[in-house]
Amino acid sequence: MRIYENISKMSENRMPQRAYYIPYDTLEKALAGKKETSDYYKLLNGKWNFKYFKRDIDVPEKIDFKDMIDVPGVWQNFGYDNHWYTNVNYHFPVDPPFVPDDNPCGVYSRDFVIDEFWSFKKTYIVFEGVATCLFLYINGQYVGFSQGSRMQAEFDITKYVHLGENNVTARVLKYCCGSYMEDQDCFRMNGIFRDVYLLSRDIDHVNDVEIKADTKSLTVSAPEYEIYDGDKCLGKTVKDPILWNAEKPHLYTVVVKSGTEYIPFKVGMREVSISTEGEFLINGVSVKFHGVNHHDIHPKFGYYLPDEFMRSELLKMKDLNINTIRTSHYPPAPEFLNIVDELGFYVIEEADIETHGFSTMHASGFGVPGYGDTPDWICKQEEWEGAFLERAQRMVERDKNHPSIVIWSMGNESNYGRNFDAMIDYCHNRDNTRKTLYERAQVINDKCNIDIRSMMYTAVSDVERFVNNGDERPFMLVEYSHAMGNGPGDVADYIEKFYANKKFIGGCIWEWADHVVMKDGVQKYGGDSGEEIHDGNFCCDGLVFSDRSYKAGTLNAKYSYQYFAAELIGDKLKI
Repeated sequence: MRIYENISKMSENRMPQRAYYIPYDTLEKALAGKKETSDYYKLLNGKWNFKYFKRDIDVPEKIDFKDMIDVPGVWQNFGYDNHWYTNVNYHFPVDPPFVPDDNPCGVYSRDFVIDEFWSFKKTYIVFEGVATCLFLYINGQYVGFSQGSRMQAEFDITKYVHLGENNVTARVLKYCCGSYMEDQDCFRMNGIFRDVYLLSRDIDHVNDVEIKADTKSLTVSAPEYEIYDGDKCLGKTVKDPILWNAEKPHLYTVVVKSGTEYIPFKVGMREVSISTEGEFLINGVSVKFHGVNHHDIHPKFGYYLPDEFMRSELLKMKDLNINTIRTSHYPPAPEFLNIVDELGFYVIEEADIETHGFSTMHASGFGVPGYGDTPDWICKQEEWEGAFLERAQRMVERDKNHPSIVIWSMGNESNYGRNFDAMIDYCHNRDNTRKTLYERAQVINDKCNIDIRSMMYTAVSDVERFVNNGDERPFMLVEYSHAMGNGPGDVADYIEKFYANKKFIGGCIWEWADHVVMKDGVQKYGGDSGEEIHDGNFCCDGLVFSDRSYKAGTLNAKYSYQYFAAELIGDKLKI
């Protein structure tokens, strides 16, 4: 068995997942929070040497690089391999954990310098997103490998680097056993698609930091820290805190001091709970989710979203009265959550899991309740439990300090089985400050330990039947009001239902933006790149166009999502 098909070995020599942060060399820089100013941070984005092979077994020991490619980016955008869009079906034969023998491989390489200042410290390299499987080499020596496309992979490369010029080489495979868990409805692309950087750390540096905050107090796992409100130092306590919510997203800055490092965290003091009447409460106040599903997709850059682009589209969501984002169907780039914390949204963060293609393995599978209750679904198989559980663990450990995240979602459209029980139990035991959700729990009538019941695309006329079924847990529509063509036109009808029942806590429109690939100024859809199996223009189902400009349906959603209603009664205005 090839190592990348071994479901009991999803990585080698990768560091345990920690909370996301960047260390700084001065307090002033840490408070400013501009990572590029840190002397302990070296961004490796830019032009890399590149060589594409149609089969990984054809990669020679020594490679003659003649091409260059942009990092971050996806290699399909540079003419290697084809773009491929499919919604449900896998685009390779389904025989888990095995993947095609003809497994394309992109080899990336570039040099970097370790100066004298860094040479006395530990050096780490961090890849924030690589699709689909990464093998890392430093100065020709094998370091390790990692699966899980949308989570950061960090490696300690101290013993592999030396003073002066060094080389990093990354072999990226198109397929691995983790591909079976990444069957999301989107264009299938590959490469190093998020930031890559080096960190210089103290020999005895702090590793993980956990910050717990509620409406009254704030605790930090590290012993040495101070809390700031803007530039004002508050010491180790916050008196009379300004609470965080989506309408007033007040953030404090916790700076952890460890050795020569200053590590900042933006922290919101807030509390998530569920009332006895099934309301979803933020700081004791009932909220309704005026939500949208968000994919990481850019018409020019594929999976890569530049920081300024993320901020601009989040500001547009604010303009449209959206207060909730479901990160469909994987964790976003870390900077996305930083901006969300600042601007104020409620986030349902989703594990990088979708196995939708198993629903069409058998002729009777699709459309049968539970997508066909066969043992083929890997969520039911004990040998896959570790692979499922790891995706929840890495998500929670990376993003546990973000106030915007109020719900952990176990994934999307992957049936229901024992491995989801393990994920839900992990989230409950690890983090009791948030709630859990997994829409496919409906196939077992939500008879599991999930906190919030959910469905998708339930008709307006049927909603009340599902909300009022005797289950006291909150209910939401994780996907509704499909925004394709002239849609959505029914948001106001659903909003009326949201506010008619305390347990109906809202929903997320499918989805935020159209998925397209721009070629010579023309938008391309599924099938336009010669895919054998594809779903045509079903990728164009966004509330906004691919360039984030507004449609008629966008403005309909904005009107429906506004936070007050008004009517004229005689000569009086009732609000």
